[in-house]
Amino acid sequence: MSAEGLIQTSLFNKLTTVEKEIALATVSPKIKDIEPDKFIFLIDGLIAKTHLNCGYKHDLEQVNSTIDELCEDLKKYNSAITFEEIQLAFKNGYKKQYGDFFGLNNATYFQWVNAYVWSENRLRIKKLLSDAKEKAKQPEVKNISEQEANEILKNGCLKCFEDFKLGAVISDFGNAKYNYLVKMDLLKFSKERKELILSQTKEKVKLSAIENKSHSESISQALGKILEETVISESEKECLKVYFQELIEMEIELSDLFPLNK
Repeated sequence: MSAEGLIQTSLFNKLTTVEKEIALATVSPKIKDIEPDKFIFLIDGLIAKTHLNCGYKHDLEQVNSTIDELCEDLKKYNSAITFEEIQLAFKNGYKKQYGDFFGLNNATYFQWVNAYVWSENRLRIKKLLSDAKEKAKQPEVKNISEQEANEILKNGCLKCFEDFKLGAVISDFGNAKYNYLVKMDLLKFSKERKELILSQTKEKVKLSAIENKSHSESISQALGKILEETVISESEKECLKVYFQELIEMEIELSDLFPLNK
């Protein structure tokens, strides 16, 4: 996420001024991706500015003799932070937000950076940004009205019927089409007839389980794996097939049976 993209999010507007500053700093390039010479140049300028802000004399010889090690260790131990975050750490440090300090040297700079990295504000911002990225990856769920849902189910039933007439193997995941046709009072089998189809389906499922059992299984073990929900689901699918077959035999189109505006 770029700084411009972050500013445009609703999350950014809910942050405090300090949190916004941290958030913008975290979305810049990581120091591990900055060329060594350029990184040394940036840190050198930051150290010089810090000396001025603190009213300290800038000891150029001391800085030149220690800056390489400072930059190497910053990349080694804090490679995932950005230079902008290091700037924040130095600013907070010389303002004594991390306590008193004695002299400007590598030990002081590391104390400031570590205090910043583990600060409560930064950890909170990192968590918020991480959650926002995960949420952005998730597909948007569109809420549909009951009328739209019914139209989807109706069209699904009509297509299923046309496929069945062409000899295709039809599917009805979750028995949605069967339940919809029952709800619309179109599929109206008597209790006795549904029980008969259920009984016939149960025998088919048992036979299939026996035929497809592994060599190491006994018949009772194979039958024991049959779930009641599976039998009921297959039975309702069979009811749907029987219903479609009867419509074909009576030369009735399913589309003609739906009430208008339903």
